[in-house]
Amino acid sequence: MTGRKGLLILLVAIPSILWGVGCRGGDVSAIDTARREARAHPDSAEALTGLGTAYAAEERYNEAFVHFRRVWESNPNSFEAAYQLASVSLRLNDPHEGVNWCDRALAIDPKSAEALELKGRCTMTSGSPREAIPLFEKALRLDPKLAVAQLNLVSAYKVIRDTKAAAQAGARAVKILPAEASAHFAYADALEMSGQDDEAEEHYRQAIKLDPDMAPAKLRLAQLLTRHNKKLQEAHRLAKEAHKLAPGDGTAEATAGWALFLMGEEHEGLKTIQNAARAHPYNHRTWLLLATALQRAGHEEQAQAAAAIAVRVGPKLEGQPRPPG
Repeated sequence: MTGRKGLLILLVAIPSILWGVGCRGGDVSAIDTARREARAHPDSAEALTGLGTAYAAEERYNEAFVHFRRVWESNPNSFEAAYQLASVSLRLNDPHEGVNWCDRALAIDPKSAEALELKGRCTMTSGSPREAIPLFEKALRLDPKLAVAQLNLVSAYKVIRDTKAAAQAGARAVKILPAEASAHFAYADALEMSGQDDEAEEHYRQAIKLDPDMAPAKLRLAQLLTRHNKKLQEAHRLAKEAHKLAPGDGTAEATAGWALFLMGEEHEGLKTIQNAARAHPYNHRTWLLLATALQRAGHEEQAQAAAAIAVRVGPKLEGQPRPPG
C-alpha cells in the first residue's frame, strides 16, 4: 500500500492527501465522474472505491463510508476497503470503530505500517496515548521513513509528559523531514516542554521559514520570547500575524497585548489583552494573563476580578465543584 505517508497537524489527521485525490474542497466534478463510473460498473470494486475516495476528498464522510462498506461486503479480504473504512470512521469521530477496521486490515496484512499507524492514531484519539505508542513504534520499525507515525509518536509522548522521549522522537522527525515545517514545530514543542528553550526557538524559526503562514509556530515563538522578556517587538509582530492568520480563542491577540505591556506600553497592552478576554470569555489563560498584567500595573482589585473569572471558567479537577453563579 503506497501514497499514505502524510504530515502532521498535532494528532495527524492527514487532509485530502489521505485519499490520494485533489485538495480539500476540490473539483465537484470528481464526484460526478466517479458516480458515472460506478453506475457504468456497479459490481466494480475499483469504481466503488473511486467513488468513496471522491466523497472523502469532499469531506462527505458518511457517503464515503457507504461506498467503502459496499466494497468490503463484496470482498471481505479487501485491505483497501478495511483501511479506508478505518480512515473514514476516524473522520466521523468514531475512533473505536476505526480500531476495529484497522484490526481487520491488519488481519489481511499484518505487516502494513500504514494500518498500524492508523490504528495508533485511532487509539490515541480514543484517549489511550500509552497504548498508541507501541503501535507507532512498530509501524516505524516496519517503515522507518513513515513520517506520519514519527510525528504522531512525538505527540503521544508529549501527551503522557515523557519530555525526553518526545524530544528524541522530534529529533528523528526532523531527520526524516528536514524540509517540513510540521516536523520542526513538533520538535520545537517537545524541546520547549523539556526546558530547552534556545533550541526550541531555533526550530520554531525554522518552521516559520519553511511555512511563513504557520500560525501556531508564530504564536508559540511569540510566547517563548515574551516569557524570556526578549525581542519583544518581534514577539508583538509574530503574535499579530498569528492572530491575523488564525484568530482562534484570542490567545494570539492577548500575547500581542502582553508583548506591548512588557515593552512599556501598559495602557495599550492592557486594552488589547482585555479585548481578547472579553471576546473569548471562556479562555481562562487569557484572563490569567490579564490578571497578571493588571497586578503589575498596580490595579489590584481589577486583577483579583480577572483572576476570579479565570478560576470560574477554567478547567476543574475531577470532583471539584464549579463555583456558583
